[in-house]
Amino acid sequence: MNKLFSLRENNTTIGTEIYAGLTTFFAMSYIIFLNPVYLSSVGMDRNGVMIATCVSAAFGTLLCALLSNRPFAMAPGMGLNAYFAYTLCAGYGYTWEQALALTFIAGILFLFIVSLPVRDKLISSIPVNMKYAITAGIGLFLATVGLLDSGIVVLQNGIPAMGDLHSVPVLIAIIGLIATTVLLVLNIKGSLMIGLFITVGAGLIFGETTLPDSIIGFPSAISEVFFKMDFNGLFQGEGIKAVFSFAALLLSLTLVDMFDTLGFLIGAGARMDIIDKDGNLPGMGRVMIADATSTVFGAICGTSTVTCYAESAAGISAGGKTGLTAFTTGICFILAVIFAPLTSVVTAAATAPVMIVIGMYLFIEIKKLKFENMDDAIPAFLTIIAMPLTYSITTGIGVGFISYILCKVFARKLEEINVIMSVLAVIFLIYFII
Repeated sequence: MNKLFSLRENNTTIGTEIYAGLTTFFAMSYIIFLNPVYLSSVGMDRNGVMIATCVSAAFGTLLCALLSNRPFAMAPGMGLNAYFAYTLCAGYGYTWEQALALTFIAGILFLFIVSLPVRDKLISSIPVNMKYAITAGIGLFLATVGLLDSGIVVLQNGIPAMGDLHSVPVLIAIIGLIATTVLLVLNIKGSLMIGLFITVGAGLIFGETTLPDSIIGFPSAISEVFFKMDFNGLFQGEGIKAVFSFAALLLSLTLVDMFDTLGFLIGAGARMDIIDKDGNLPGMGRVMIADATSTVFGAICGTSTVTCYAESAAGISAGGKTGLTAFTTGICFILAVIFAPLTSVVTAAATAPVMIVIGMYLFIEIKKLKFENMDDAIPAFLTIIAMPLTYSITTGIGVGFISYILCKVFARKLEEINVIMSVLAVIFLIYFII
């Protein structure tokens, strides 16, 4: 283990890495049950999707561990599964089999892009200030997700408001948040995981969740969704309209996966303090290759886009530094196929406190931003606020890139604009239009 994952070089231990991997798994295990809820709404077999979720998450996380030696976990992305169900299927009328085929093609395109030399140029072309803005924005986004998912904050006629404090899930989340906060203030090692267990315990006490009747269960329905991609009928309509519609959807899927991953890696790298002087994460390309490959594999298994998970920050905060953290998380996903009933006690209310605290950790990176010049401050500010307000990391990045180019043009600082940033801004502009 020491040799395979370079533990000594990274000043860590097997125990710390395994503990961090378990922390990451419990922070993101909710996807095992939420993903089937989304995808079964369009006719997919729920048990089959659950197995596909675990298998694809295990594959992607183990691949990332062995290929990049980074503590990043992967699974079908929240938001991306909603895009699959409500945009591709409900909105555009694709069958779930066709949506899987489109996801497969998008994964191939993503893999092609990140396998080219342009990948590194693309990453290094993003200004350092924008990279830290992305980090802070992701932090604010994660905190917003945690607050909304737990019910602590609700939307009333589109306006944020305090949730129902008499609601059991809200009380459970608040108890968990208070407990986790106290543990962090007392600087107790393992605060996030201990806080998670306290929150789960509160859920059991309040009757919000119950222990399963059986610990072991092995659903065998993956055959219902495995290799069910349908490539016929992807071009809807006739002529150039059909081609344009298909290209727009394919571009959307690819961009969302690519820049959600890129944004996460920048944020996670900053949290690990391994970002270089140019704001890049060493080995980022290998992680993105693993991400793209996992999307292809996930579509074959029968699930929506697989991507890097922001909850990896939980394991990083617990001391995870190497691929052994991700390797541990991947093994947990394999075991989750067998012990799936046991993971049902981890609800959204239980994971919300962890999400909020992780959001705080990432948001702290805002201190590294330079706000002296308005042409730097405005794009950074728009990037940060756009992510939580639009509920999309990709939208935040796009708004930031477009505003960056405009600000530099009007500030007459054309020498600070590079070709790739200009192309990306145009792509995002087209993405928003279509």
